[in-house]
Amino acid sequence: MNDAVSASIFNNPTQFKGTYLEFLGFHLSSWKEGFARLEMPVRGEHRNTVGFLHGGVISSLLDIAGAVAGSHGVSKEVVSVTINLNVNFIAPHRSDLVVAEGELIRMTNTIFFAQSKLIDPVSKRLCATATGTYKRQPRKQ
Repeated sequence: MNDAVSASIFNNPTQFKGTYLEFLGFHLSSWKEGFARLEMPVRGEHRNTVGFLHGGVISSLLDIAGAVAGSHGVSKEVVSVTINLNVNFIAPHRSDLVVAEGELIRMTNTIFFAQSKLIDPVSKRLCATATGTYKRQPRKQ
């Protein structure tokens, strides 16, 4: 999927310099209404002691993919804050690249619901899934 990535804070890495987002090192490869795709090269510090992608990194990518999926067109004005995140770990992730996709499920006036999946693009294996609840809040300028 090669959808154009809309203007957002993700097009300007200086806006998240020095944060956990910078540490992760992902990039937004596809973004459209209700959908986001993140890709990230896996570094040694992303892995656990047995060499698999760490569960905390997996959870973070699933969380970010869900939040971004529900933020298309408003990411400069609002930040999506996680209210709840449920993660299911299905299989270990082993390759040097990881893909996380988020999909908006439902939007209300104050919150939205998204589901995400994390894939090992080399083995084509589904490694984890998540459901999340998010609240939009004004972004501090």
